[in-house]
Amino acid sequence: MTAKYDKLGLKFLYPENWKLIDDSDSESPHVITLESPDGSCIWAVHVYPQDVDRDNILKETLASMQETYEDLEVSQDETELGGREAKGVETLFYCLDFLVRAQLHFVETEDHLLLFWTQSEDREFEKNAQVFKAISFSLLQSL
Repeated sequence: MTAKYDKLGLKFLYPENWKLIDDSDSESPHVITLESPDGSCIWAVHVYPQDVDRDNILKETLASMQETYEDLEVSQDETELGGREAKGVETLFYCLDFLVRAQLHFVETEDHLLLFWTQSEDREFEKNAQVFKAISFSLLQSL
């Protein structure tokens, strides 16, 4: 079964057993996070105004990650989300004894700059990527 998010002009479907954390009432960026039932997967969207500097956001985000995960590996990554070009990075890092993959992709819309953050244990990432893409597709198709 699916649940539906509908707030601030953003609409998307997501697995109903995933935990929703809605930080959309705070100052920019608004952040909506979904966490899998076992806590091993995260999908998040950060909603920025269109005029923000994406390079600066990415630089600050990666600097914060590097403070936490000193073995952080970063590579450029491009993909397509919901029929739109998505540019960003893919990271690999160790958390406890697990190799974790996180992808950060920016997508421009008419009104916003969206940063999609997807994260999972590396061994499970490809399987979870289908869920991540379905949620992102649902959001982008509603715009």
